[in-house]
Amino acid sequence: MKKSIYFYLRGAKIISIVLSVFVTASIFFIFIEIQELKIKSESQLKINRNVALVTTAISLISTVNKVGKDKKSEEKDALLHIIIDSVEKDNSTLYTTLILISSFVNHKSRRNTIRESWGNSSNWNTEQKYLLVFVVGRVMNTNSMIEIAEEAKLQKDILYLDVFEDFYLLTKKVIIGFIWAKHNINFKALLKGDDDTFMNLDNIMKFVQHNEVTDGYFGNKIDRAYVKRSGRYQVTKDERNESNYNPYCSGGGFILTNSSVYKMIPIFDLKKIFRIDDVFIGEVALKAGIQVQSAKGFYMYNSWCEYKKDIMVSHPSIDSECNSFLLKRSMIDNGKLPRNIELESTRCYKNIKECINS
Repeated sequence: MKKSIYFYLRGAKIISIVLSVFVTASIFFIFIEIQELKIKSESQLKINRNVALVTTAISLISTVNKVGKDKKSEEKDALLHIIIDSVEKDNSTLYTTLILISSFVNHKSRRNTIRESWGNSSNWNTEQKYLLVFVVGRVMNTNSMIEIAEEAKLQKDILYLDVFEDFYLLTKKVIIGFIWAKHNINFKALLKGDDDTFMNLDNIMKFVQHNEVTDGYFGNKIDRAYVKRSGRYQVTKDERNESNYNPYCSGGGFILTNSSVYKMIPIFDLKKIFRIDDVFIGEVALKAGIQVQSAKGFYMYNSWCEYKKDIMVSHPSIDSECNSFLLKRSMIDNGKLPRNIELESTRCYKNIKECINS
């Protein structure tokens, strides 16, 4: 009886051990299987994550390419507005300054004054290359269109656009001029000006040569100008609800570096323009992350035609006599003309009272 109990207990113990080993082995294999599943799951997650990243990247690249193509298409469309490009240019030359002058198509006398005075390279000492281009629009008068075509052929400095000559469409002329510059000219800086200005090219070239700001926007800086609701510069609340403008440079003349021009062009939209061109440039510069900087030498309210040695741009300079006075004073200072005590003692060409009080 005792032996039977002994063998029974011994058998039970053996069975218990076997069961324990079996359970342990089962747990072990289950653990291994779980780990394998976990590894597979993690691998799958990584694969899914990588697939998602690749898909996102492809989508972004596709979007960027689409935007790039759209912008290139917009630039091509803008260039289609050019009726005549008579500009004599050298594609192998890096121009220190490209000067784009917005000019009313009928202002031939102003353009000739510029060509004969400050636009004439023989009046300056600078050895830097510059290119002077007049950007004009069209009018309904057939004779005017014939005359501008003849002038363009003769002078080889006209960019004639299919844009109506209208104060509120000046922005379009500026946009197309900038895009044309990008596609046709190698330039270090671009000076946008009007046809009623005087410019000292020696001073301008020195400024551009010594400038170390990559994304430059220089001129007569205007801060927080009030938005006018009436008159020539009127702007509706639908166009701009704010009471003030962001900083910008007066449109008579300002300088943009090549980098700034290239950064601003993708933001341009001919279908969505702001009617005041200099304010528009300031707004686009802000969106492009370009800071407006005030620079000496930009005299935008010089109605008495005062000469200053550091002049880069003086505005207004409508009559040829004022232009001639400023040029002669500049040429005396740069040694192109002999000393003239009487002329050198004259500070201003006209409006002497305003000049004295300035």
